[in-house]
Amino acid sequence: MKFGDNLEDSIYPQWKDNYVQYNALKKQLEVGLANSAGWTERDEGIFGQTLDSDLTKIFNFVNAKFEELQERTTKAELRVATFQEAYNQKAIESLTTTISEITNEVNQLSKYCRTNYAGFLKIVKKHDKNVPYKLRPVFMVQLKARAFYKVNFDSLVVRLSKLYHSLGAESLTFGTPITPSTLTTMANQVGVDRKSFKFWVHPDNVMEVKTTVLKHLPVILYTPRGPNTSESLDPSLSSVYLDNSAFDLYNSKLERKEGAQAIRLRWYGNPSNNEIFVERKIHHEVNKFGEYHDRFSIKEKYVDAFLKGDYTMDRQVAKLREQGVKSATEIEQFEEMVKDVQKCITDMKLKPVLRTVYNRTAFQIPGDKRVRLSMDTDLCMIREDNLDNVTRSGSHWRRMDIDYPLESKTSYEHDMTRFNYAILEVKLELPAGKATPAWVDELMNSHLVESAETFSKYVHGVAVLLESHVALLPFWLAQLEKETARTHDAMRGQLADTPSISRAESTAEIHSINSRRSSVASRSESDNGASTRSLSKGKQRSMDVVVDSQYGNRNDVPDTNYGSSSRPASSRASSIGRKSFGFKGLGGVFKRSKGKDSRENSSLLGPSDHDVPQIRIIPPKPKKVVGVLKVEAKVFFANERTFLKWMNFAVLLGTLGVGLFNAGDNIGRFAGILLAITALVTLVYAIWLYERRLTMLRNKDPGPYDEPVMPTLMCACMLTAIGINFYLKSNVKPKP
Repeated sequence: MKFGDNLEDSIYPQWKDNYVQYNALKKQLEVGLANSAGWTERDEGIFGQTLDSDLTKIFNFVNAKFEELQERTTKAELRVATFQEAYNQKAIESLTTTISEITNEVNQLSKYCRTNYAGFLKIVKKHDKNVPYKLRPVFMVQLKARAFYKVNFDSLVVRLSKLYHSLGAESLTFGTPITPSTLTTMANQVGVDRKSFKFWVHPDNVMEVKTTVLKHLPVILYTPRGPNTSESLDPSLSSVYLDNSAFDLYNSKLERKEGAQAIRLRWYGNPSNNEIFVERKIHHEVNKFGEYHDRFSIKEKYVDAFLKGDYTMDRQVAKLREQGVKSATEIEQFEEMVKDVQKCITDMKLKPVLRTVYNRTAFQIPGDKRVRLSMDTDLCMIREDNLDNVTRSGSHWRRMDIDYPLESKTSYEHDMTRFNYAILEVKLELPAGKATPAWVDELMNSHLVESAETFSKYVHGVAVLLESHVALLPFWLAQLEKETARTHDAMRGQLADTPSISRAESTAEIHSINSRRSSVASRSESDNGASTRSLSKGKQRSMDVVVDSQYGNRNDVPDTNYGSSSRPASSRASSIGRKSFGFKGLGGVFKRSKGKDSRENSSLLGPSDHDVPQIRIIPPKPKKVVGVLKVEAKVFFANERTFLKWMNFAVLLGTLGVGLFNAGDNIGRFAGILLAITALVTLVYAIWLYERRLTMLRNKDPGPYDEPVMPTLMCACMLTAIGINFYLKSNVKPKP
């Protein structure tokens, strides 16, 4: 669908006169370019005035509407503050309707900003493509001066969630109101069904998801001192992940091994906060959440010494014992956990590798863990390692050159990648047999979210920024690249300042590719004395190009330099197509060139100049992609069919063996016994193989599922029985 049609479908009817005049501006371009004189300065002036007028109109409208929504929210808060139980149901419904209307307009205003921003970018791009005048540099300055698209709706979201929760109209539709006694009862329940789900949310749908959830759960913001619902708090959350040079934690987490660990240092808000949380997550398939979570706090000035093993938490443990707040068992468990984490860091030589920074909006009734949702937006991943001969964090536990908040363009952009989707996580702890709330089911199955069951921020960041240092890649990278290719420049209106989600388009990926090429080049220089340089940038990432001044001048190299010939691809393809299939054709594959390069005698290419460097294309080593193993029902049926095939084979052998034993002579009986034994062994083997594969499928074992030994033995037994039968029959002398 063209953007003009898409814009018409996205217009909010009440605000239809306040959108960018995309179709009118497009018409101006078409009319001006159709004139005999072409696009003139007068046309450019009229176009620029219309564009500037629209920008001013939209900027003023957004500011006015935002202030109006704030005022309406303030009035609703006053009504709720003076709310009395004596109000009748009609008054409650009226107040609820008012809050719902405000919530709907907040959602519409967020869409309005993104739609108009995309409209401006589209029309300016179309202008610069068809007109000799370049408008984008000047317009982007004006757009940043009137940045209507940067309106922050978080404060309104928090205030609206307070209103919904204060009224209690929909916040507890999934159960009874929470009281201290209720919480105690739930904590003591053994049969609690725990579930966790992850989803990607497109930027266009973030506000709609938030406004959907806040009707049912209040917003809760987390600070170093615990949860707080003040809308003035900084929602940013930062984590520095630790790993070693072999990326053992990355590999084990990606492969979802039992007991896989992730250790990180986390803080809330600005990094100047003195309280840092050391967190450890351990993957366990037994736990329905998939992981256990431990954490403890430490002052920022002690973090470096703690990571080196020079600082311990003995003083904090002694203080806990003096306070007497926790039991002796809890203190011992805490002390053991701290020592275990520190021992793991020192033994595995863990160092800072990656930092994640994002804004988190959490939805939860305080003290109630039955339904919890969190929305992470503006996710950035930044390198913290000191690899590739570049000092980033140095000997410190984090790099010090990162400013907060992160700007759209930074000096360390080559060390950073941005994730264009928001991440929604849903955690449920419901009593056994209790159905998932209807609104949660509806949200998870809606078009607003896309399932991302095993997505990990740390795994994604390492796979994108440190690809040349790891051998395994997550399966979702291909899915993200496919989505990016489908929605090219502005992904349904994404901000142009945000880099594309495609790894091939990002500067971090280019840096990774160049690093890999450098290693190939240095290897080539040491082996062949070749001078190397990179001939491709960014997008052509499927191969390394090496320039070798000696390549083509050696007489002892095979003439199998694929990709090195300067002959056109079509010519090579046609010559391959004409080659006869057979031993003569195959012989050419192993033939060595004699003397000079075969291209020297080519009448089409002419004589080759040996002084010109030749090109070798070295394909990169393929990386294994680790994905989620999904076992479908047809796989179990295939296992059953295989079992039945083995049964059929065993019955056939057994029938033949019994027939020979009963109706034949001594030689026939001997052959029949061999065939019958083979049939019995086949039956036992078929049952064992069926049960073994069934267990592997139930446990989602990746395999291997093939069984090359037993079929070979079966064939050997059959050949032996048949051979012995023929041998004995041929040596028996007929009776006179």
